[in-house]
Amino acid sequence: MNHVAIDIGASGGTVFLGEVTQSSFAVREVHRSDNRPVERNGRYVWDVDALVDLINDGLRAADDQADRLDTVGIDTWGLDFGLLADGELLRDPVSYRDPESTATREQVFEAVGKRRLFDATGITNWNTPNTLWQLHTIADREPELLEESDGLLMMPQLLSARIGGQPAGDVTIASTTQMVDPEARTWATDLLDELSVPMDLLPDLSEPGQRLGPVDDTVISGLSSTPEVVMPASHDTAAAVAGLPLAEDAAFLNTGSWFILGVERDEPVRTDAAFEHAVSNELGVDGTVRLLKNINGFFLLEECRKAWRDADDPADYDTLLSAAEKAPARTALVDTDADTFGIDEPMPDQIRAYCRRTGQPMPTGQGGIVRCLLDSLAAKTALELDALAAVVEDPPSRIVLGGGGVRNELFCQLLADATDRPVSTGPVEATAVGNVLTQAVAAGTVPDIETGRQLVESAFETTTYEPQAGGEWDDAKDRLAALTDDSLSGA
Repeated sequence: MNHVAIDIGASGGTVFLGEVTQSSFAVREVHRSDNRPVERNGRYVWDVDALVDLINDGLRAADDQADRLDTVGIDTWGLDFGLLADGELLRDPVSYRDPESTATREQVFEAVGKRRLFDATGITNWNTPNTLWQLHTIADREPELLEESDGLLMMPQLLSARIGGQPAGDVTIASTTQMVDPEARTWATDLLDELSVPMDLLPDLSEPGQRLGPVDDTVISGLSSTPEVVMPASHDTAAAVAGLPLAEDAAFLNTGSWFILGVERDEPVRTDAAFEHAVSNELGVDGTVRLLKNINGFFLLEECRKAWRDADDPADYDTLLSAAEKAPARTALVDTDADTFGIDEPMPDQIRAYCRRTGQPMPTGQGGIVRCLLDSLAAKTALELDALAAVVEDPPSRIVLGGGGVRNELFCQLLADATDRPVSTGPVEATAVGNVLTQAVAAGTVPDIETGRQLVESAFETTTYEPQAGGEWDDAKDRLAALTDDSLSGA
């Protein structure tokens, strides 16, 4: 069967055609387009019409390469949503990176406390914007918007509805909101009532695999067949983890604008240790829980590349990584999760300013900045892996890597060295693979996720990077830990 995976991230959207049988699994890219927040009326928002155009172009490209299209599934980044009235958007969905999105974060903390939030939802992303804070800010500053609305859809379901699917809710994307009970796998009603979040706006939650209806040919016209909209694991990380060949001894690291580091387990972990080490529980396929840490990942690097392109400087990966490999190692480090990094100033300037403020040598040239970022990400991931290992009974002894970082050989080796663990590469397009896999299970082509993962493991080449640096990273980890202050603490 032919399944179309539409993977829309915070910096770009890609469409893939998946061809799956009981004994084979193949995925190939058919369309790609940029996607970034746009500034409108003083806010950073998502251009939904442009995203629907991207989906339209991608489905047409897939249709050109297949005899027929059987299903289509959409996954996106987490957190963001649209408010609707009578099925129509009331305004453009606001990006979680908009500075206003966290405006009332401290009010939420004061109202219920961090431990109450963790006990209710299993989420500890104190420094990462989330849906709960966005809704609280709207209720505080724009209450008329909530009063006018009669529904809320997370971005994958919003886009699915725009192309013909029935409005729905998916546990994987909902679990990023800090509004879901990870054990019951439904909305945390007691907490939401306490914070006056209007429950009647929230859709019923389902597990991945729900069939949402055929593509609307008045929206997506000219296809040779009419695929059915299926809800995959619609959070991009949930999809990526579904598409990785995991075992209990392995941690996963999905690399993109965000790094998501974690382990897959059958039950949520809401212990004192999990709270103290700021570990979150998000929901995955087949009733699983992703016990994880969020790290602001290649976002800073992509913002640097954008600034260099705007200045007509070379910004292709080969040039940048070659320069980074020649730059001094571990000279300057930045906490990639620091609130100081935003989208309103050129990122290279922000990185140099951070190093100056923290008394470190300022990286010079593109190579110095890229090496600073890669060293920082490797050290930050190592620190977060140490925190994760302190929470689980069987600490991971290796890492399975998915996403764009798979292509970055320098980063893969730095990661193995910093974590002192072997790093094995999974699919570069792990998110698309997992999206296709959950569609294939829903369609009955593959009996279950585990069988699908075995197909995936056979279909993609794997490279393993062994740690080589000994204790050379201990000082870098200590320096970065000092820079992050309490960012690893649940306090």
